[in-house]
Amino acid sequence: MKMLTLCLTTLTVLSAVLAAASAANALPGKAVVDIAGHPVQSNVQYYIIPAKIGAGSGLIPSSRNVNTQDSCLNLDIVQSSSPFFSGLPVTFSPLNTKAKDVQLSASLSLEFDSTVWLCPESKVWRIDHSVQLRKSFVSIGGEKGKGNSLFQIQEDGDAYKLMYCPVISSVSCIDVGLEIDDLGVRRLVLSNDKSFAVKFQRAYDDSNSNCHLRPRWRMFPLF
Repeated sequence: MKMLTLCLTTLTVLSAVLAAASAANALPGKAVVDIAGHPVQSNVQYYIIPAKIGAGSGLIPSSRNVNTQDSCLNLDIVQSSSPFFSGLPVTFSPLNTKAKDVQLSASLSLEFDSTVWLCPESKVWRIDHSVQLRKSFVSIGGEKGKGNSLFQIQEDGDAYKLMYCPVISSVSCIDVGLEIDDLGVRRLVLSNDKSFAVKFQRAYDDSNSNCHLRPRWRMFPLF
């Protein structure tokens, strides 16, 4: 009888611990906020801009192969060199599709949201591992919710940083950093050394996001 009572007590305590843990996991995380202090919302357009003034402009797609006539070949994500250009707007799609606000450390996909898009590849961000160059580039052509298109937003001082966080238990998150190539292009790559501090600015007027996209830019602003 004493053994039965002990077992029942143990089960009760264990159930209470599990219930508490489940309740804790159900609590909403800390929301990511934009430069106006408002929560960043899923599926709403934002510009991803450098946290430090003078550290470059917004983000755009640009071909890794500078000598090609194919503007859609190996489209990586780079900083535009055009002064005061906020880049192309991006939307965030959390893996938890019911989430309205983007939470810190929540798995999500990113996608350029632009009416100017002539490439066959999707606008979803992904990681492109180049064996030849021994680098992992942040590129486009991904698929929402897939392993190589899953990122997280985490705090980086008084700003934020993007991290690549595939849903594989043996793979930890890796910072998204900036690398300046031989042509001076500031390209997004995975980095173990330094993160790229960013902030988020809501794109209230989509018509302004393409004001720099003219035929002289081919399809995208190159650098």
